[in-house]
Amino acid sequence: MSIEAMEEEISNQILDLPKFVSHLREAHLPKLKRSSLVFAGSGDSYAASVFAQELSKGEAIASDPYELLTNIQRVRKKNLVIVSISGRTRTNIELARKAKGIATKRIAITANDESPLARECDEILQLRYRSTGILTSGTVSFTTSLLACSSLLWSLPRTIQLETAVTETARSATNLKRATSGPFLFTGSGVNYALSLYGAAKINEVLGLKAEATYPEQLGHAKLFAIDKKRDVIVCISSGRDRARKTHETLRRQGFQSSVLAFPDRHVVNRSLKIAVSLQRVVFSLAKRRRIKECAFLTDKNRLNLSSKMIY
Repeated sequence: MSIEAMEEEISNQILDLPKFVSHLREAHLPKLKRSSLVFAGSGDSYAASVFAQELSKGEAIASDPYELLTNIQRVRKKNLVIVSISGRTRTNIELARKAKGIATKRIAITANDESPLARECDEILQLRYRSTGILTSGTVSFTTSLLACSSLLWSLPRTIQLETAVTETARSATNLKRATSGPFLFTGSGVNYALSLYGAAKINEVLGLKAEATYPEQLGHAKLFAIDKKRDVIVCISSGRDRARKTHETLRRQGFQSSVLAFPDRHVVNRSLKIAVSLQRVVFSLAKRRRIKECAFLTDKNRLNLSSKMIY
């Protein structure tokens, strides 16, 4: 069952992520200027690309691959980094081909070093992790993507300790675990916005429920007027006394269903990994509470086939 596979892959991260960091340190990656990097990807990989942009404080940029494809001059004399777990996404492959001779270098971040994308690019940064072999919602594929992007930005943490994320999840997201039907709205600033995109994607894929992501500043505008106080669940991903935390406190005082998700860790990448794992565990817990055995995206064969036609 895909939910059981998801649980296994979530647990595997405790060992797999430190091993992958060690591998990245030994890989002797080229030292590229942050301002020369353009990241692109779809789905979870788009969230990873946005994470890279925010981690670089805007020096690197993130884009939807099709938008880059239609405006390829944006990668001229840049290093194009295409994030794709399968390496088979049609638009990513077309982007790599079109960028040949325009981009300085084309780098594939992928789990499949023999994929069409890997063969098209100049360099490959292969994601390494244990897979159950069962199709499920992305977990360790996402966190290793974050680490791969971080390595290109020379921002890897010295050590990774995820064990505490298990117990801290229970304290940080109690209200979120009690949520049942949504819709969900994730919000955060900087790298936390990228994690908000990821959290919304997990709700969509695993639970089949509506979920969105937005910056805290945007939430107070038109979107606020469409939020149902009793039904909608707001998740504010925070790094401390930031805008997301203040947004959470303001909404709670006004009777909205708002939860805050935050972990105390000085290293932004370590903190982000803990939040990503926490989001995974919370969504898994919600699936178990709803007695879901298969991820929502696998239960609707017509839509799954449509998705494949649109992507591949």
